[in-house]
Amino acid sequence: MSFKTTAILTLLCSALAVSSAHAAPGFDPGNVARAYADGYYDNDRHWHRWRHHGDRDQFRSAHADMYHEWRHNDRHHHDEDEH
Repeated sequence: MSFKTTAILTLLCSALAVSSAHAAPGFDPGNVARAYADGYYDNDRHWHRWRHHGDRDQFRSAHADMYHEWRHNDRHHHDEDEH
């Protein structure tokens, strides 16, 4: 095999590994009980940080009634939002 062929195969394998990592199960909006700017509580009341800004933005657009624009531990909103 030539150096050029080896380099191309290495790049293709690297690209495949990266795309496989992104193909892992993603964000499930059906498992969000309450969402905040910095993350969300799932239906079992476990805290999760947003893995991607896109997940947050998509959830905020689709479920504005369950999304709060402040951080989950913001003292100024504690009484407004009992979880």
